[in-house]
Amino acid sequence: MAKGLLREKAYKAAVIDIGSNTIHLLVADYSQGRIRPILDRRVRAGLGVAVANGAALGIGRIHAVASVVRAFAAEAREYRVVVHVLSSEQEAVLCVAGAELEPLPQPPFLCADIGGGSCDMAAVDAAGVRRVASLPVGSGVLAARELHGDPPRTAEVERTARRLWRLLSAADLPGYPSFSEVVVTGGAARRLGRQVRDEGGAGGRPIGLLLETIQALLRRPSTAWPRAAKPELAAIVRAGGMILQAIAVRWEVQRWRISPYGLREGALAFRARGLSLEAAVPVGEPATGRYTLEDSYANRRAWQAPVH
Repeated sequence: MAKGLLREKAYKAAVIDIGSNTIHLLVADYSQGRIRPILDRRVRAGLGVAVANGAALGIGRIHAVASVVRAFAAEAREYRVVVHVLSSEQEAVLCVAGAELEPLPQPPFLCADIGGGSCDMAAVDAAGVRRVASLPVGSGVLAARELHGDPPRTAEVERTARRLWRLLSAADLPGYPSFSEVVVTGGAARRLGRQVRDEGGAGGRPIGLLLETIQALLRRPSTAWPRAAKPELAAIVRAGGMILQAIAVRWEVQRWRISPYGLREGALAFRARGLSLEAAVPVGEPATGRYTLEDSYANRRAWQAPVH
């Protein structure tokens, strides 16, 4: 999807994120490695669901999306709109940059951004993002195609799990057969996290509790969840949970954590520090101003060759 970046004035910037499930506007201050949101709005668009079965978006939906983007741009009218269409590789790197606004696990670890139409993954070591992979499956599209009913039928769940496993079995992050921890970003993941019992303490949580929660959400109607949800949102949470479950099994993940930050915050941090979004590539690939990790526990970022 297209990501519209609105250039910063001093250390203030705005990002419009046109995703498969929702359209987001984030206006924020960035200072000393931290983001302070000023305005955070979202509108459900359902673009991924609309094309899940090969249908066209239609002129009506296109006009509706254009109206939302125009309204968001007007709210951030101090800024000049520059549209960037990001590759899945750039999205994966920017999600790591956003997640690093909070303490990260000891590398190496996996970062997974579960979107509405795709899932972007990044293998991260002490130097930064080393490998990326994108799966052509997201929470919105998977929910629309596979998981019907509240709760979905057992046969639907089993069929979806088999399809996800076939897809994940073919995915590869060369040099990384397993990860001790996964950092997850995206709206479906954050909603999923609210359903998991809080064990207290900082850092990652054991993966077993998450897997138990996902199974419970698949069996129970959304009205019986720890936090009741609307059926249409519940389907997206279930789908995101099944994707995360498949990732955890595929890479033998032991612990997990959900980041409150992701692509939008990562894009804002990039530009606030003078980096071009074209620099959002894995370590070892040619780029000017490449993003690296330095000391995640102190929430510090290392920025090389800033773009002016």
